[in-house]
Amino acid sequence: MSPTDNAAGSRPSAPKKKPYAPPRLVSYGHVKDIVQGGGGRTTKDFGGAKGFGNSKSCWIAEALYGVDDPRTLLLRAWLSVAYDERRPGWQFIAVYRRYGRTTADLIYRGYLPRGLFRPLFNVLVNKALDESAQTLIAYR
Repeated sequence: MSPTDNAAGSRPSAPKKKPYAPPRLVSYGHVKDIVQGGGGRTTKDFGGAKGFGNSKSCWIAEALYGVDDPRTLLLRAWLSVAYDERRPGWQFIAVYRRYGRTTADLIYRGYLPRGLFRPLFNVLVNKALDESAQTLIAYR
């Protein structure tokens, strides 16, 4: 039997293609709200911010790195989860929630040096990155 002997009907059929559908834009909200868990709360819910960013927590990181710095956003989300899940050290986070805003205000005003807090918060950023990476690996 030669290749020319094949009938037209014996050719393997091509897989059926899905009909074309135009691309759709799916909005999950603003990145900042997704990362921070934006439940619609504002600084008014926390007694108002004393002259600095529109934040929920992690005021010292905000004073050290800036409001929109990824390290601030990461620490904010990480500390919230650690506190809510009562992970080891949640008591320190509770103390931070009590005194963090006042401490950040003193950093902004120049009464406390940034260099005093930066090494501690750099360690916290590294810990948050490590735990976030482990969480992502666990979900795979």
